Amino acid sequence: MDNYSQALYALKRQKLAVERTLGARSNEECVVASRWVSAWQKLVQARLDRTPAAPAAAASRYVDRTGRLLH
Repeated sequence: MDNYSQALYALKRQKLAVERTLGARSNEECVVASRWVSAWQKLVQARLDRTPAAPAAAASRYVDRTGRLLH
């Protein structure tokens, strides 16, 4: 499994965590779900940081000033 597929998996999990946050019935459930969102976002970004950027990605709007590929 390469870094892109791992990042895609983590991004899907982050999406599920966001949906869980939006559908939370209590404040406590919302806080817990938002922590999961943050954790998955950090994992996605770490996976993308480990992937070498392609030349086409350098001109992408998803690359910040330091050259990091953002999701």
